Amino acid sequence: MEEDLQNTVQSVHDYWNSHTLGFQYVTDHSIEPGTPAFFAHIRPWMNPYKFPWIMARIDQESKLLKGKHLLEIGCGMGYDSLEFLKRGVRVTATDLTPNAVAMTLRHFEVEGVQAEAVHTANALDLPFADNTFDAVWANGVLHATGDTERAIQEARRTLKPGGRAIISHFYRKPSWMWLLHRYGRENIEYKEEDPPVNEFYTDAEVLAMFHGYQVVAVAREHHRLLPVRRDGVKAALYKYGLRPAYNLLPEGLAKKYAYKVSVTAVKL
Repeated sequence: MEEDLQNTVQSVHDYWNSHTLGFQYVTDHSIEPGTPAFFAHIRPWMNPYKFPWIMARIDQESKLLKGKHLLEIGCGMGYDSLEFLKRGVRVTATDLTPNAVAMTLRHFEVEGVQAEAVHTANALDLPFADNTFDAVWANGVLHATGDTERAIQEARRTLKPGGRAIISHFYRKPSWMWLLHRYGRENIEYKEEDPPVNEFYTDAEVLAMFHGYQVVAVAREHHRLLPVRRDGVKAALYKYGLRPAYNLLPEGLAKKYAYKVSVTAVKL
């Protein structure tokens, strides 16, 4: 069983190391990766700027965490960590893949900010002592690790008692994306292939994994379909068919099929 998990982790590592989140949004390939122009070019399509509710959550949590130490699991190119740093939160940023870590280090250099540390780490086996951090932030990561519950409990282990786990988000079922992905075989992140792991859960299944925590907030999010930066026939069907039709649904009904659920919980 453990060997199977290690093989899964290796597959996840290899995929995301060659598909660093952000490169799929580049439309001007004359821009050199790692330059200020590069980070500005993809910024509108990246967390937290693409999703207003994520920026609102960063604003809210930063007020509670100013001067305290936050761990980000799965930092990608560092945009979320950057916003916490700008708001006076101490940050240790980690990612499973060295390419993402390199891009984050360069991004912080471009922006003139200093993290406590930036390095590779496996969410299922974090290289930190128990009771280290005041908060853990993970955005769109834990459901793609190969063992979501273990990742949630690893976050808990590294938190101080009373520390906050701010998990934005888990993929929901039933949801519009679950149906699209399951029955339409539509890729989620990239045109040519999907990640090796993308787990979908019911809300009840998500909450059951937070044992040892007190859940303080649960939010269904991404109940409206947003623009995509793609082209081709499928993109046109999404842009001019599915998206406008789905977005006419009453909000209450649309939230029933929201794509994501986010959880904020406190370590007991």
